[in-house]
Parts: sequence; C-alpha cells; structure tokens
Amino acid sequence: MELLQWKVIQVIRETPDAVTYMLEEATGKPVSWDAGQSLTFLFNQHGHEIRRSYSICTAPGIDKHLGITVKKKENGEISRHILRTWEKGTSVNSLQPAGRFIIDTDPSQQRHIWFIAAGSGITPVLALLKKVLYHEPQSHITLIYQNHDERHIIYHQALQELAKQYAHRFTRIDLLSNPVDPDTKPARLNNWLLEQLVTHSAGRAPSAEFRTASHSPLFYTCGPEPFMRMVQFTLRVLGYNEDQLRKEHFVIETLRKPAFTMPSTAFTVVVHYANETHQFTTAWPNTILQSAQQQGITLPYSCNTGRCATCAAICRKGSVTMSNNEVLTDGDLEGKLILTCTGYAASDLELEI
Repeated sequence: MELLQWKVIQVIRETPDAVTYMLEEATGKPVSWDAGQSLTFLFNQHGHEIRRSYSICTAPGIDKHLGITVKKKENGEISRHILRTWEKGTSVNSLQPAGRFIIDTDPSQQRHIWFIAAGSGITPVLALLKKVLYHEPQSHITLIYQNHDERHIIYHQALQELAKQYAHRFTRIDLLSNPVDPDTKPARLNNWLLEQLVTHSAGRAPSAEFRTASHSPLFYTCGPEPFMRMVQFTLRVLGYNEDQLRKEHFVIETLRKPAFTMPSTAFTVVVHYANETHQFTTAWPNTILQSAQQQGITLPYSCNTGRCATCAAICRKGSVTMSNNEVLTDGDLEGKLILTCTGYAASDLELEI
C-alpha cells in the first residue's frame, strides 16, 4: 500500500470547534489532487487500525499547500484525538487523495453552479468554488451556507474575501438558525426557502430544454444527512435531474446486508494498483474488497459503505454488482467505475485502481 507521509506545517483556528491543518508531504513526493477530494488518514487506536476521511479544503494551482479542516464531533473519537494531539511538526500518514465530489471546469462554460452546505460541509465546497471562480470566468456561483450562529461560520474571512474579489459573479447567502446579532433574522434552510431561492434565480421552474442544456445549473451539497436529503428531494421536485446533483457524505454508517443474493461461484480478480498486479479469488457473500483483505492484499478504502469512492476502480473486464452506490454518477458508471467495498463479482474481473 502506497502511503503519503505528511507533516503539519500550520494550524489555523477557524471556529471554537474547527481547526484547519496545512500539510506538506514530508518525503518531497509530488501529490496530485482535485478540488473536492479527500484524504483518508490511518490511526492506531487501542491496537486496531482505524481510517477516517477528511475533505481537502484547498484547491491545487490556487492554494500553495494542501489543507484539511477537522471539526469536533460529539462521540467523535478520532476528531477529538486530532484536535488534541496534532500541532505544527506532527507527522501523519494517509492514502492518496480520492473521491468523486469534483467538478470539471472549462473556461468557455457559462453556467450557474450552486453550492449548498451546512456546518463543516463547507470544507470541500471551499475548494470547489475557488476552482470554478478561478477557471470559469463566465460562470456564476451561489453559495447557500447554513450555520448555528456567526461564531461557527468556518472560513468566514476567506469567504468574505472571495465575495469581495468576485462580487459580480459570486452570491453568498448565509443562514443562521440562532444568530448572536439581534438584528439578524434567524433562518433555516427548508424545502420552501430553497425553492424560493432557486426559482427566483432561475426566474422559473426548469424546462426540459433548460434541464438538458449544456449551460444548465449544477448543485453540490454537503452537510448532515437530513439536510442533504431535503436539498436533493426539493431539487428533484423542481425538475432537476440526477446528473445535475452531487453530494458528499461525512457520516459513517454500517452497511446494510444486500437486498439480493448471488451464486457462490468463485471468480478470479486481477487488480492493477500502485504499479503492482495482484490476483485473488472472490465469491459471494464477500465483496471484492473483503476477499482481497482476507487474502492479504491491501487495497484503498475508507467508508466501507459505498459513499466515499476511496475504493473506486475501473472495471476493465467482467461484471460487478454493487449493493450500494451513493457516490458514482451515471457518467462514472458508463466509464466502468465500480466500488470494491460494495461490489460483488458476477464474473472473472480485471480492475485498475
């Protein structure tokens, strides 16, 4: 397994419960990442390896260093450990950057991109909106950002600076459920408010032509699960299609048992990963990832639930059935991407990671 070795070079207090860590690859190895991706860090807790993914908050080619932001979570053992122990000079290990919460930019594009975030969900969004503002000079961005109060707005200063620099094409809407300032009206994003904001901007509900046009809007959302479900449900009701909607999960959940069964036929899997080729067998009820692990082959993974795409692979040969996929788009699937953590072999396979 190819690990990156990081050194913390700067610690930035964002809010009372959120800290940004700027990182530098300690061995000088070049690191390639895209805005919106995440790093999966490896921790040894009580003799067991634990993996946690944290979104990258910086954009390559725009920001000098790679950074992540960690927010203290109730019952979050790893986040508390990081906030308590990481300081300037701390060394940490991670997998290569991964994830599909990304956007392809084109300077000739002229479109409207919405980012809808709550709390620490702003982390990958900051990198994405920087990328679009920098690389698509004709596109407009609207950021809807929900927080409890002013003190908990992560990247408040950075967002202010971006709003000032790109005032003609960056609209920032802050919603505070319990503001400290008595002159600020409390607001919480719900179906009605989101519909008002989107339809007022579009001027109407999206027509079929508008939904399929090359300039049609995109919506990126990141935050608590109920928040994202509400956003996606509202946008689908408004007529926007699945290809226009992207979401990023932060919460780790236990994967439910598949709703289907498959024959227990053993299949051969060939995996090309990190300049090496591995071969192993897999059979129901094991996933591709589980079979690899049981046979001593280390492949990248993080969530184990089909939500983060750290384990994504290109299926060069064969067929895979996935029990859960909440991250790969229709375009990804057409490109033969699969998830090994929820993928079951339906034939012999050749995969590339």
